[in-house]
Amino acid sequence: MINYFLLAYQGFDYFKEKFDKTKYPNTRLRIIDNENQKIEGCELYQTKKNIGCAGGFNLICYIAFEYLGLEKIIIGQEDTIVEEKEMEELLEKCNENTIMGLIKPHFDLATFALHKKTFIKIGMFDENCIDGYCEDADYKQRCYLNGVKIENLGKSGERNLGMSRRINKRIYDTITVNRIYIKEKWGKSISKDENYSSDGQPPYEFKHPFNKTNLDTKFIPMTDRMKKIQDLKDNKLLSQEEIFKLLIDPQGINKS
Repeated sequence: MINYFLLAYQGFDYFKEKFDKTKYPNTRLRIIDNENQKIEGCELYQTKKNIGCAGGFNLICYIAFEYLGLEKIIIGQEDTIVEEKEMEELLEKCNENTIMGLIKPHFDLATFALHKKTFIKIGMFDENCIDGYCEDADYKQRCYLNGVKIENLGKSGERNLGMSRRINKRIYDTITVNRIYIKEKWGKSISKDENYSSDGQPPYEFKHPFNKTNLDTKFIPMTDRMKKIQDLKDNKLLSQEEIFKLLIDPQGINKS
């Protein structure tokens, strides 16, 4: 059985139109909705508020690995349609040392296969990358520093519709802010690919977050904007258990 977790935000109507259930007989689809969209006929988990792409990925990993005890999963988004045979290939090529994406860079984490041991090794996605964008660049850097490969099936970037770029009028402001944060955390890009380096893509120059040798690559700082996003009154970062409690109806989750 393929365990497919879809992070939804503003484009479920597009996904519903393109996703034909009859073509996925061996797939169990679970949807984590960040926007309280009207979604029916699916196994659904809805958050009380938008916790962003990084927060959504972390919640998916908690549900999949800690609550359901799964070993490997597919994480996708509603603006990228993946075929069942492609998911089978992603899972086959994914292991604890390899994250396998569908689309060639820079959208290889638009839909990807992730192993539980990889998530344990690399840690949570950095929720200081607000809304969406750059959480994948941060994660790739940490994988790079810990010997975890990011590979992909080489599918065209046109497979990703870029829903947030079309709907969110302020997305480019968000991208700019997130890129500033990534540069503070990891320094400048040292990629030998000119297109990657000019776009600020990993690998980056720092070997440790904020160039501080005492910090582990899993380190996620408690910034002012993190406090604002999570409505925190102190410097305590939410655990995955606490993130899980953001669900509207956690009792409704079925472990089977």
